[in-house]
Amino acid sequence: MEGNIVANTTTFNNKLVTPNLGTVIRIAETYGSEAGAGGYTTYYTGSLTLTASVQDYDMKQWALREGITGSGIEIKKIFFEAPPAIVRYFDPYAGTGTGIQSLLETFGFGQFSPGINFLLMPIYFDVQKLQAIELNDQIRKSAFSFDLVNNNLRIFPIPGDRADGAERKLFFHYIKRDERNDVTSATPTYDTGSSTLVTNVSNVPYANPVFCEINSIGKQWIRQYALATVKEMLGYVRKKYSTIPIPGAEVTLNGDDLLTDARAEKTALLEQLRAMLDITSRKTQLENQSLEADYIQKTLMNAPIGIYIF
Repeated sequence: MEGNIVANTTTFNNKLVTPNLGTVIRIAETYGSEAGAGGYTTYYTGSLTLTASVQDYDMKQWALREGITGSGIEIKKIFFEAPPAIVRYFDPYAGTGTGIQSLLETFGFGQFSPGINFLLMPIYFDVQKLQAIELNDQIRKSAFSFDLVNNNLRIFPIPGDRADGAERKLFFHYIKRDERNDVTSATPTYDTGSSTLVTNVSNVPYANPVFCEINSIGKQWIRQYALATVKEMLGYVRKKYSTIPIPGAEVTLNGDDLLTDARAEKTALLEQLRAMLDITSRKTQLENQSLEADYIQKTLMNAPIGIYIF
């Protein structure tokens, strides 16, 4: 119920409260923040200027230069990847009759291949060549990779100067730890207006039921509990005046017996009410539905299966 918004004038009496996935989704959204798939924690984009021949970079110093204080940042994703294999595609069979005329002009890949013949090869032929280029880079070259340990970011291979003299930028996503650790930031904001927030059982909008609207089973339970309460009060009275003088003798009243019986009846009635409410709970209903489905499946397993001959 936590987090549900209900109007002040609204009560749950005589209404069917249908469970939903609202609370489950709100809990799941906090996990989505860690996976970068929604949630309440903001993802920021940062960039780091790479210096030629410098392999290690202190991300804590970068955060200080950006004016980020507090508990610091946490890097979530670093965009440091090798150039796609398609830009380095070379067809060694161009002009021999076994190559291709580009990589399917329909996809806009043709300008990257020097193929000059008109033999169209299957698409997997091109995919295998791209995979061969990438595998070659991983085994024979220093593959594009990085290590992020504590505050130190080490990238591979060691950066070099660009041919055009422009700066090399390394982009990444990060979050601020202060924002993630703030328990109030993970609570969605609502336009409550004249509504109230249900936070615990004390402010659930249930009003006192009207006796005339209670069904026969509830009325019978109320009568029995009222009778046990009256019996208990009468037992206290008779226990206080345990004996009554009469002409020539005294009469002993049964106050103790009434108290014992009344307390036992009230305890039994309360246990009966708890058991009745537990039977009608959502958890018990789901368990009963699961058992019913299992029994139905077992019954159907014993049913003969028809054999069809064509």
